[in-house]
Amino acid sequence: MGGIIPLFEMNSDASLTNGEIRVLLADDSPTIRRHLATMINATPGMTVIGEARDGAEALALVRQLQPDVVSMDIRMPGMDGLQATRLIMEQRPTPVVVVSGLLTSEVELSFRAIQAGALAVVEKPPDRRSPAFEEKYRRLVTTLAAMSQVSLVARRIPLAEQSTLPTTGMLRSWQTPEVVAIGASAGGPSALSRLLGALPAEFPLPLVAVQHMPAEFIYGLARWLDKSTSLGVCVAHDGQVLKAGVVHLSPGDAHLTIERRNGALRAKLVMERGEYRYQPAVDMLFESVARVCGARSMGIVLTGMGDDGAHGLKAIRDAGGHTLAQDRASSTVFGMPSAAIEAGAVQYVVSLTNIPSTLLKLVR
Repeated sequence: MGGIIPLFEMNSDASLTNGEIRVLLADDSPTIRRHLATMINATPGMTVIGEARDGAEALALVRQLQPDVVSMDIRMPGMDGLQATRLIMEQRPTPVVVVSGLLTSEVELSFRAIQAGALAVVEKPPDRRSPAFEEKYRRLVTTLAAMSQVSLVARRIPLAEQSTLPTTGMLRSWQTPEVVAIGASAGGPSALSRLLGALPAEFPLPLVAVQHMPAEFIYGLARWLDKSTSLGVCVAHDGQVLKAGVVHLSPGDAHLTIERRNGALRAKLVMERGEYRYQPAVDMLFESVARVCGARSMGIVLTGMGDDGAHGLKAIRDAGGHTLAQDRASSTVFGMPSAAIEAGAVQYVVSLTNIPSTLLKLVR
């Protein structure tokens, strides 16, 4: 097989242990299982330790083999991938990556699986003769490697990690924001769904958001989020006027920034990746918000791996804006919030449950 990619070249966030990453495959198609197993086993540092034909087998093999990560098909006979993911998270929490087709029904189920605890969704790689094969293969094994490093445990909120909420006296010294910028990665779709679902339709500001996710799933994410909130949700286009009560998602293949033109805040898409590790980059969005809105800006870092957003959130804070980070106990992955906190970028560390009420205090 051509194009074998050492994991350390693919993703610096996936700090591998000395042993191989042990992958469990769940897919009802023998052909697809063989296709995926060939790719994974040909990748140095990864090996398939078991194959399941349906969700029930996947659940049993998770208990028996204790894999580092599960590659989960979503549509399977009997117990499907959604139910299997939910039970895995209840009985033996294990990183799950949904490997999905792009049919609308599969995309919908994929996001429901993320809501049930799956960490990420990627597209099933096509036949190796396809021009898109190398990119899709790289994305699959990179995502499996990165998610295998996530530790999933049931936690109660220790006293020291209770949310720090703004008081009325603190609020009086700040200017009212004119935009809310949000950044998220692993675990983000579920967190976004809960946050946005708790905001009223008459929310007085526009929201702009970056979610690390393959580009082909962004429109599906927008449709799924739109069903979970009374706010409007759309994928931003270049030059679009930002509207109050609307969530403007970054496309998956461009940076989302904002600009002020003809007196209105507008979305500005940047196609060049530049020096950023990710595209879209949370840092680039936050930096533009700080530059354009200054003390009337607000940034929120939600669950995610890595440190994207930390520098941009610090720019918002340095400009006099409001900055929040999701707390450890409610984060699926505390990497991004932790990096922002360590960078001195965060004013308020808030549980996911309390972020909506905190937002409403700050914007009114």
